Amino acid sequence: MSTVWTRTTGWLTLIGALVTEVWALLPALSPNAVALSTPARLLPLLVTSVCALAWLAASAAAYRRERVRRERVRPDLDKRPPRPAGRAAAALLGVALALGPTAALAQAVGPDGADGRWTRDVLRAGGGTYAVEIAEVLGTPRRTGVSVNDHQVWSAPMVLTVPWSDGEPRRLTLDRVETMDEPEPGDSVSVMFAANDLGLGARAHEYGAMSGIAGLWILVLGLIGSVLTAGMLTSEHETVDRLRAFAPGTHLPAAALLALGAGLGLVVVFAWPPTALGWLLALAAATTPPLAAWWALRRLPYGH
Repeated sequence: MSTVWTRTTGWLTLIGALVTEVWALLPALSPNAVALSTPARLLPLLVTSVCALAWLAASAAAYRRERVRRERVRPDLDKRPPRPAGRAAAALLGVALALGPTAALAQAVGPDGADGRWTRDVLRAGGGTYAVEIAEVLGTPRRTGVSVNDHQVWSAPMVLTVPWSDGEPRRLTLDRVETMDEPEPGDSVSVMFAANDLGLGARAHEYGAMSGIAGLWILVLGLIGSVLTAGMLTSEHETVDRLRAFAPGTHLPAAALLALGAGLGLVVVFAWPPTALGWLLALAAATTPPLAAWWALRRLPYGH
């Protein structure tokens, strides 16, 4: 049964889910997303969760009232037509279903483990990646076997001249620094550090493009999936009308699956697992939106 409360909380949940998913795509768009504070990362999800719980509560209350009403009114006298969801709700639900797995996978993009925590601390301290001068190349540079834009990537231990916040340059020795082409003293190299926090140290920027490529493909596939899923549900928007009819056996397991996916994503974001484990957790989280949709669609004949 559709009421003002179920419609209002339903729309708020749907819009909140879309905002949360777009917000969660930030790691795939910018590596600086790791510098966001914990409240900033969690706020959209928390608001959406409150709206979703409100929708479940309002729908459960309306469901009980409807059962009581049907017991008192003869079925042939119940002439009230259901309020249709419309194509807009179907399209937005389609986008949300496609962006859910995309947002989950995006959590595994970028630095992770101890390197991820260090990068977060440097960025929160106002640091970033800067070009500094090579003071000395220690040992013999070697090719890494990686090529970026037709340039060979070389690696060697080096002494770098790094400017700190007190204005005095410091000589910093790093065991492994990667450069485009063979390095020589006087050349520039990219280094990440926070000039306001000497205790964090500095690390050379490595020219690995895997995270950037992964993030790009995640976004592209998410966009394609959003268009296709939205188009499919818009053409079959009557299905969304049937999904809106609350049934505990349909919606509660689906909500539990979505909550599980969100929990796995939070582990990736805040526990900083190693790369392989982070991707496994993100992949597991990405399966929960389609599983929830499959369960709900499977239960449709029994959802009323």
